[in-house]
Amino acid sequence: MLIQVSGKGFELNAELRDEVEKSMTTALDRFSSRIGRVNVFLEDENGPKNGRDKSLRVIIDVERFPRIVLEEKGDAWHLMLDRTAERASHTVSRQIDRSRSRTDRTSMSGDRDSNEFSNTEIDDKEWNPLRPTPQRDD
Repeated sequence: MLIQVSGKGFELNAELRDEVEKSMTTALDRFSSRIGRVNVFLEDENGPKNGRDKSLRVIIDVERFPRIVLEEKGDAWHLMLDRTAERASHTVSRQIDRSRSRTDRTSMSGDRDSNEFSNTEIDDKEWNPLRPTPQRDD
Protein backbone atom coordinates (compact mmCIF):
# COMPACT_ATOMS: atom_id res chain seq x y z
CA MET A 1 0.00 0.00 0.00
CA LEU A 2 1.48 3.29 -1.12
CA ILE A 3 0.51 6.43 0.80
CA GLN A 4 1.12 9.79 -0.86
CA VAL A 5 0.63 13.05 1.02
CA SER A 6 0.52 16.52 -0.49
CA GLY A 7 -0.37 19.96 0.81
CA LYS A 8 -1.58 23.21 -0.71
CA GLY A 9 -1.72 26.70 0.76
CA PHE A 10 0.69 26.01 3.62
CA GLU A 11 4.07 24.48 4.42
CA LEU A 12 3.62 20.71 4.81
CA ASN A 13 6.21 19.81 7.43
CA ALA A 14 7.67 16.36 8.07
CA GLU A 15 5.83 16.01 11.39
CA LEU A 16 2.39 16.44 9.81
CA ARG A 17 3.33 14.19 6.88
CA ASP A 18 4.44 11.46 9.30
CA GLU A 19 1.23 11.83 11.32
CA VAL A 20 -0.88 11.43 8.17
CA GLU A 21 1.07 8.38 7.01
CA LYS A 22 0.93 6.76 10.45
CA SER A 23 -2.79 7.41 10.84
CA MET A 24 -3.68 6.01 7.40
CA THR A 25 -1.37 3.01 7.82
CA THR A 26 -2.92 2.17 11.19
CA ALA A 27 -6.47 2.53 9.87
CA LEU A 28 -5.97 0.61 6.62
CA ASP A 29 -3.18 -1.86 7.41
CA ARG A 30 -5.46 -4.90 7.56
CA PHE A 31 -6.55 -4.16 3.98
CA SER A 32 -3.05 -3.37 2.68
CA SER A 33 -2.96 -6.36 0.33
CA ARG A 34 -6.09 -5.05 -1.43
CA ILE A 35 -5.21 -1.34 -1.48
CA GLY A 36 -2.91 -0.07 -4.18
CA ARG A 37 -2.63 3.59 -3.30
CA VAL A 38 -3.90 6.13 -0.79
CA ASN A 39 -3.65 9.79 -1.80
CA VAL A 40 -4.09 12.35 0.97
CA PHE A 41 -4.54 16.02 0.02
CA LEU A 42 -4.37 18.70 2.70
CA GLU A 43 -5.39 22.26 1.87
CA ASP A 44 -5.45 25.45 3.91
CA GLU A 45 -7.41 28.10 2.02
CA ASN A 46 -6.44 31.07 4.21
CA GLY A 47 -2.90 30.07 5.06
CA PRO A 48 -1.87 31.05 8.60
CA LYS A 49 -5.19 32.77 9.37
CA ASN A 50 -7.45 30.89 11.74
CA GLY A 51 -10.87 29.54 10.95
CA ARG A 52 -12.67 26.56 9.48
CA ASP A 53 -10.72 26.76 6.27
CA LYS A 54 -8.78 23.49 6.25
CA SER A 55 -9.84 20.60 4.07
CA LEU A 56 -8.65 17.02 3.90
CA ARG A 57 -9.38 14.70 0.99
CA VAL A 58 -8.46 11.02 0.95
CA ILE A 59 -8.67 8.93 -2.23
CA ILE A 60 -8.31 5.17 -1.80
CA ASP A 61 -7.76 2.80 -4.71
CA VAL A 62 -8.95 -0.67 -3.71
CA GLU A 63 -8.35 -3.37 -6.30
CA ARG A 64 -11.46 -4.42 -8.26
CA PHE A 65 -13.63 -1.80 -6.53
CA PRO A 66 -14.69 1.76 -7.28
CA ARG A 67 -12.41 4.48 -5.94
CA ILE A 68 -13.27 5.69 -2.43
CA VAL A 69 -13.19 9.46 -1.86
CA LEU A 70 -13.54 10.93 1.64
CA GLU A 71 -13.56 14.65 2.46
CA GLU A 72 -13.42 16.50 5.75
CA LYS A 73 -13.41 20.21 6.62
CA GLY A 74 -12.36 21.69 9.91
CA ASP A 75 -9.88 23.79 11.80
CA ALA A 76 -7.52 21.18 13.33
CA TRP A 77 -5.53 18.74 11.19
CA HIS A 78 -5.26 15.98 13.80
CA LEU A 79 -9.02 15.89 14.52
CA MET A 80 -9.86 15.85 10.83
CA LEU A 81 -7.28 13.15 10.23
CA ASP A 82 -8.59 10.93 13.03
CA ARG A 83 -12.17 11.15 11.76
CA THR A 84 -11.17 10.53 8.17
CA ALA A 85 -8.94 7.55 9.05
CA GLU A 86 -11.80 5.96 10.99
CA ARG A 87 -14.22 6.58 8.12
CA ALA A 88 -11.70 5.16 5.64
CA SER A 89 -11.33 1.93 7.60
CA HIS A 90 -15.08 1.56 7.97
CA THR A 91 -15.78 2.32 4.30
CA VAL A 92 -13.17 -0.11 2.93
CA SER A 93 -14.35 -2.82 5.33
CA ARG A 94 -17.98 -2.30 4.32
CA GLN A 95 -17.13 -2.39 0.63
CA ILE A 96 -15.17 -5.64 0.94
CA ASP A 97 -17.89 -7.24 3.10
CA ARG A 98 -20.55 -6.33 0.54
CA SER A 99 -18.61 -8.00 -2.22
CA ARG A 100 -18.15 -11.13 -0.09
CA SER A 101 -21.86 -11.35 0.66
CA ARG A 102 -22.72 -10.97 -3.04
CA THR A 103 -20.26 -13.75 -3.90
CA ASP A 104 -21.66 -16.01 -1.17
CA ARG A 105 -25.24 -15.57 -2.41
CA THR A 106 -24.46 -16.30 -6.04
CA SER A 107 -23.48 -19.76 -7.18
CA MET A 108 -22.22 -19.96 -10.72
CA SER A 109 -21.05 -23.57 -10.41
CA GLY A 110 -24.25 -25.19 -11.63
CA ASP A 111 -23.99 -27.77 -8.85
CA ARG A 112 -27.15 -29.58 -7.99
CA ASP A 113 -28.34 -30.78 -4.65
CA SER A 114 -27.52 -34.47 -4.19
CA ASN A 115 -31.13 -35.23 -3.17
CA GLU A 116 -32.66 -33.42 -6.11
CA PHE A 117 -32.70 -36.48 -8.38
CA SER A 118 -32.68 -39.19 -5.76
CA ASN A 119 -36.10 -40.60 -6.76
CA THR A 120 -35.59 -40.18 -10.48
CA GLU A 121 -33.86 -42.61 -12.76
CA ILE A 122 -31.08 -41.03 -14.74
CA ASP A 123 -28.68 -42.76 -17.07
CA ASP A 124 -25.27 -43.43 -15.58
CA LYS A 125 -24.03 -40.41 -17.49
CA GLU A 126 -22.83 -37.26 -15.77
CA TRP A 127 -25.57 -34.76 -14.95
CA ASN A 128 -25.87 -32.15 -17.69
CA PRO A 129 -27.92 -28.99 -17.08
CA LEU A 130 -28.59 -28.71 -20.84
CA ARG A 131 -30.10 -32.18 -21.12
CA PRO A 132 -33.79 -32.40 -20.16
CA THR A 133 -34.51 -34.08 -16.86
CA PRO A 134 -36.31 -37.41 -17.24
CA GLN A 135 -39.97 -37.21 -16.21
CA ARG A 136 -41.46 -39.72 -13.82
CA ASP A 137 -44.65 -41.51 -14.74
CA ASP A 138 -46.80 -41.68 -11.64
